[in-house]
Amino acid sequence: MSAAEAQPTKTLRVAILDAPPALIPSDSGNHSGFLVDFLEEIAERENWRIQWLYLKWPEIINTAKRAELDLIPFVAYSRQRAEFLDYNSISYITGWGQVYIHPDEQLLENIFDFEGKTIAVVKDEIYAIQFANLCAQFDIICHLKEVQDYKSAFALLDKRLVDGAVSGNLVGYSFEKRFNIERTPIVFNPSKVLFASPKGKNADVLQTIDNYLDEWKDNPSSPYYEINERWLGKDNTNTFLPTWLLYSLVGLLGLLIITGLVVLILRKQIRKKTADLADKTDQIKQIINLVPHMIYATNANGEVILANRYAANFFGLTQKEFDDINIEQLKNQIPEASKLFEDEEYLLRKDAVAVDKQLKVKASNNKTTYFNISKVPFVGRYSRVPAVVTVGVDITESKEFEQQIQHMAQHDSLTGLPNRLLLNDRINQSIALSLRHHHNGAVLFIDLDFFKNINDSMGHMTGDKLLVEVAKRLEDNVRSGDTVARLGGDEFIIQLSELSDNSEDAEQDAIIVAKKLLQTLGKGFRINGQSLHITASIGIVVYPRDGDSHELIMQRADTAMYHAKAKGRNGYAIFKSDMEAVIMRRQTLENDLHRAIFNNEFFLLYQPQINGSNGKLLGVEALIRWNHPEQGIISPLEFIPIAEDNGTIVNIGSWVLEKACQQIKFWIDEYGSSPVISVNLSSIQLSHGNLVETISGLLQSTKIPAELLELEVTETLIIYEEKRSIELLKALKKLGVRISIDDFGTGYSSLNHLKKLPLDKLKIDRTFVNDIPGDPDSETIVKTIIRMSQDLGLEVTAEGVENIEQLEFLKEEHCPQFQGYYFDKPISPMVIQDKYLEQK
Repeated sequence: MSAAEAQPTKTLRVAILDAPPALIPSDSGNHSGFLVDFLEEIAERENWRIQWLYLKWPEIINTAKRAELDLIPFVAYSRQRAEFLDYNSISYITGWGQVYIHPDEQLLENIFDFEGKTIAVVKDEIYAIQFANLCAQFDIICHLKEVQDYKSAFALLDKRLVDGAVSGNLVGYSFEKRFNIERTPIVFNPSKVLFASPKGKNADVLQTIDNYLDEWKDNPSSPYYEINERWLGKDNTNTFLPTWLLYSLVGLLGLLIITGLVVLILRKQIRKKTADLADKTDQIKQIINLVPHMIYATNANGEVILANRYAANFFGLTQKEFDDINIEQLKNQIPEASKLFEDEEYLLRKDAVAVDKQLKVKASNNKTTYFNISKVPFVGRYSRVPAVVTVGVDITESKEFEQQIQHMAQHDSLTGLPNRLLLNDRINQSIALSLRHHHNGAVLFIDLDFFKNINDSMGHMTGDKLLVEVAKRLEDNVRSGDTVARLGGDEFIIQLSELSDNSEDAEQDAIIVAKKLLQTLGKGFRINGQSLHITASIGIVVYPRDGDSHELIMQRADTAMYHAKAKGRNGYAIFKSDMEAVIMRRQTLENDLHRAIFNNEFFLLYQPQINGSNGKLLGVEALIRWNHPEQGIISPLEFIPIAEDNGTIVNIGSWVLEKACQQIKFWIDEYGSSPVISVNLSSIQLSHGNLVETISGLLQSTKIPAELLELEVTETLIIYEEKRSIELLKALKKLGVRISIDDFGTGYSSLNHLKKLPLDKLKIDRTFVNDIPGDPDSETIVKTIIRMSQDLGLEVTAEGVENIEQLEFLKEEHCPQFQGYYFDKPISPMVIQDKYLEQK
C-alpha cells in the first residue's frame, strides 16, 4: 500500500461520554463500549480516523451547536435538537427512561409518588427533559437536581442525598453493579438510540452508518450481533426487559395514550363532527403511529375499529385497508395471529378485567415477533357496543438479547461449552433420572497436565487457542447426549448419562471413554504453526453409587483427579472412599494453620552455609517447622502449599521474618556478631502490598544491621513478574538487606536479565548438585551458573551438597560457598551457638 493509500479518507471528531455499556471512556484513550466497537468497525472498513472527544452531556450539546464535532453516538431524537442536529434513520437499539431509588427507601411505584421528592438528572439529557415534562403533565411538583453525568447522579442516590435518579435503561443496568441502587417499575419515553451530526454536516457519514445497520441487522453473523453479544453479556444477572418492567411500560403507555385511544374509538362510534375533536384526533393518530408498538381496538361485532401503523404493517395491510376489515379476516390473513384475539370474548363480559400476557407470533413477513400484550375492556359514552383496546409492546429485540444473555450465563465465553452453572443443573437432572429408572451415570474430571508451562512460555493467547482445540476434541469423542463442560482454567468435565444399570459396567464404560480421551489428547495440537503436546489427568466418579448430589460428585471427581496426578499424570483414577482421607487431612491442616501462629506451634531451624576455603560459618538459612499438637512435626513441603492457597502464608512469612531478626539481635547481643540469616519469600508475600514496610519496621525495632538479613526469592517468580519484581527488589535493597535468587537454574534467566536485578547471590538448585559429578547436563549447568555469577560479581552458593565427590567437583569449578547435609542438617539456634558461635 502506498503512503497516499494509507491516509484516512476522513477524520471524524466523535463525542464520548460515560454511558456504559454503550460508551466507556478511558484516560489512556483505549475507549470501549458497544457503540465504540461499532464505530471502530465501520471506521476500519471505510478508512476513517476517529478522534474521540471526552465530554459531559451539556458540553456535547454546546459543542454540537458550534459545529465543533462531527458525530454524536447514543442520542435520542427530539424536535428541539433537530433544530441544530441531523439524525441517521435506523436505530441501533431501543431504550427508555428508567427511574431508580435507594434500596432502603420505600418503593415508588408510579409517577405520583414523586410529589415533593428530589430527583437527580443529567443536564440537557433526553430522559431528564422527558421526566420533567411528565411531572409537569401530571401537575407533580418534584425537585430536579441537575448533574453533569450519570455517575454523579447515581453517586448522589447511593449516598441518599437525593430520593431518586433518572437515566436510560441500558446505562442504568450497567451502574447497578457499581452503586447501591434499585430499579422502580416507573419507565417512560421509549426511544430509538441514534447517531447525530451538526445540522448540514456529515450527511454521508450518517448514511454510511445506516447502510451498515441495514445490512448487519439482517445478518446474525454480522459484527452488529457479535458486538452486542460481547457487550450486553457483561451483566448476565439482568435481562433487558424483566416482567415487571414490561407491565409497567404497558401501564405507562396506557396512561399516555389511553385518553387518545378513547377519543378515537368514540369518534369512530358516534362520528362526532367537531373541529376540536378532529384536531385532537389527528394529533393522537400521529402520536400512536409514532409509537414503535402495536395498538388496535376491536368491538363486540368483530370489527377492527382502530389500528396504528405498526399494527397495519404487522398484518401486511395499509391503515386504509383496516377500515373495512374484521377479526376473522385478520385471522385468515395470518392464521397464527389468532392468538392475538383469543381473549376478546372474555373481555367483552361486564365483569371482565384487564389481561396481561406475553405472546410469540409470526408477522405477515413470517418474522417471529415477541409481544407483551395488555388488553383492557372499554365501553364508550355514546355507543353501547363493548370494545377491547390492545397494546402490544414489541419486545423482540430485548427477548433475543435475553436469550443471548441466558446462553452466556450458562456457557463458557472462551470455548462455548456449558459452564459450572449449566453443568450442575444437568448433573442434578441426570441423578434424578438415574434414581427413577435405575441406571447409572459418570463424571470425568479432566485437568490438563502442566498447562501453566504453555501459558507461561508461549503466552495466554496460545494457551486460549489450545483450550478451544481441546474443547472441540473432547466434544468430538463423546456421545451427542453427553455433556462436555469447562469449569475454568484447564479443567474440563465430561458427564456421561444413561449408562448401564450395573455400576461396575458403568465404571468400565467410563474407563473406555477416559482412555479414548487420553489417546486423542495425546496426539498433539497445531497452534500458530507450532506443534504442542499435552497430557491430562482424569478422575472418574460413577453416580449415584459414589454420590447423589452434584456437590459431592464434583468433589469426589476432583479428589480422584488429584490421585491420577499423584500416580504420574497422563492417566485416570477411579474414586475410592479412602482417597478422601487425603482431602480430609488437607482440610484439617488448613483449619489448624489459622491458629498455629497464635499457639506458638511454629519454630525455626537453621542450616549453615559454609565458606569452602576455611570451613567457617558464613550464614544460615531459616527453615520453618510445624510442631502440630496432635500430629507432631509436619514438613513444610506439606503445609506451605496449603498456606499459600488459603492466604495464611502472609502471616507465617511475617512471623519468620520477625523471628529471624530477633535471632540476629540475640546473637549480636550475646556474641558480638551474627551470621547472615537467609529467609525465603513466597510469591504471595511479594504480591502483598506492605512487605517493604514490614521489613523496614522490623529493622527499626530490632536495630540490627540490615546486611545481616538476606531475602531469597525464586527465579521463576522474577521471570514472570519481571517489572513488578524489579521495582520491589530495588525498594527492598534500599533498606540495606541482601537479595539472593533461590533454586537458580530451574528458570530461564539470561545474563542481561540478571543485570537489571539488585542481587547479591545466586544459589545453585539442589537438583543439579544431586547429579554431579557424572551427569553431563547437570555439570554444564553448574559450571555455567558459577561463571555467570563471577561475571556479574555475585556470590554463589551450592545447595544440597551431601558427599565429598560433589564438594570436590564444586571446589574445582571455584564455587566458594556450600550448604547441605555434608556439613550440617537444619539445626536449632542452640546447636548453632555451641558448634559455631561459642568456638568463634
